[in-house]
Amino acid sequence: MRERLQFLMGVPFVRDIATMQIGRTVLIGCSFLSSILYARLLGLGGYGEYAVVLAFTGLLGFITNLGQQTTALTFFAQAYGKKDTTRMKEVLHYYLFLSACSALIMAILIPFLPTITGGMYNNPEIGHLARLIFLSSMIDPLFVFGSIVLQSVREIRKLTILENSRIVLQLGLSVLFLIQGMGVAGILLGALLGTALMSLVSLLVYSNIRTAYNLPSFGEILRTHSFKHLWKFGKDGVWIAIDKNVGNLYPNAFMVVLGMFVQESVVGLFRLAFKLGNLPSSFVLSNISKLSASVIPTISSSASNLKKSLVRLAIYSGLIHTGATIGALITVPLLIPVVYGSDFSVAVYPFIVIAILHITHAAHALITPFLRLYSRIYLATIINLAGLTCSLGTFFFLMQKTKTTYALYIALGIYHLILILVIFPVYFLIQEKTSSANKI
Repeated sequence: MRERLQFLMGVPFVRDIATMQIGRTVLIGCSFLSSILYARLLGLGGYGEYAVVLAFTGLLGFITNLGQQTTALTFFAQAYGKKDTTRMKEVLHYYLFLSACSALIMAILIPFLPTITGGMYNNPEIGHLARLIFLSSMIDPLFVFGSIVLQSVREIRKLTILENSRIVLQLGLSVLFLIQGMGVAGILLGALLGTALMSLVSLLVYSNIRTAYNLPSFGEILRTHSFKHLWKFGKDGVWIAIDKNVGNLYPNAFMVVLGMFVQESVVGLFRLAFKLGNLPSSFVLSNISKLSASVIPTISSSASNLKKSLVRLAIYSGLIHTGATIGALITVPLLIPVVYGSDFSVAVYPFIVIAILHITHAAHALITPFLRLYSRIYLATIINLAGLTCSLGTFFFLMQKTKTTYALYIALGIYHLILILVIFPVYFLIQEKTSSANKI
């Protein structure tokens, strides 16, 4: 057993996951602690309002997220692997340009948010609160800029420290404002201030490591006069943005629909169930997904080893995620009524359903970076849209015939069943790449 563990730790991919997992424990702990404190300090009604605000802004992300983060990470990691400084500069310029466009869209929408939520929920206050999230989202790309570079150059320790510091700072500020009686606005204001401060730190970290890794300076990036690369990366970025935004519709679309027909407290219960149900994925798959986005582009240069490497990564990912899910299914139902209070005990039932369904996420952590690399992300997008359309259609149909919760469970099952079908086109694509390599 010890020899097996030593072998696994000798694999760079697994070693990096272990390093990130140590830091991820802090992030998960803060996320778990924040959900407890927010639920306790806000109460079921206030937590429900918080859930509606997050769902609403998540839904609007469909038109504000242009896919620049994921596109930049994919192509910057590839450029850095080839030590192509010109391409690195172009990728970072693309990222900053698209982030500025996204910020402009949000700035245009901000004045109209109360009117929109007034029409949807008969509650303009939801729109006023959503403004704070939009402001935070306009600043966040500066923080992500440094994260993209740190991940690509495999400065995993620095990346972990940076991400941990942000979440701890945001939690501390949010709780401070909550104690002062600011309610949901206090949580969102704490997140905004924490993002702003850590964005400055992220840019300073980039400046500090730039010379060591032969990275372009901010001046070189901003002085890029040619815009041809915007279209070059944008072609894939469009599909990545669509896929990312369609993915973000889950579970936000369901939460938004629920908020229009049920009390905010019910939305709060399902928000908690989704948060806890996603705990195993957050604990292990986020790190696997991040490293896959930078590792898969580097191993793609050897098509003959691509299939073997992906299978090995899939086995490791599946085993780790399944183990984490089983642990969560045993412990979380016992903790919900004790930790969150008896008002939230009903969240146990949707949690169990959601946690089991989310086991399928292990496959997508590897499949998505692979499809992005070979410009086939539209396959995942089409399947995602089909799954979302069928599941929402089923949800609306069953809402008229059975309890809302039962309708939601069935719709979620259909969504995940359709989503896993993306394995088939990926299998044929791998076969194609392997066959081409053998012919050469």
